[in-house]
Amino acid sequence: MSDFDGASIGYAEIAGMEHGQPAPAPEYSEDGVDLSLIRWMLSLEPRERLAFLEERINDILTVRELNDRP
Repeated sequence: MSDFDGASIGYAEIAGMEHGQPAPAPEYSEDGVDLSLIRWMLSLEPRERLAFLEERINDILTVRELNDRP
């Protein structure tokens, strides 16, 4: 288990809301990519990014394992 709990990160943090400030309107690239998510990921320390992504991988592997059950 990592010291970074990705599950504790909510949309408010992803969208940039802090201390009751309203979230800015999402900005999208010409390709439709939500740039606020990229900014959020880049705001994390490298070890936090890795921990978050490893937790998502573990979630996916758990779902796959559950789907393989008879």
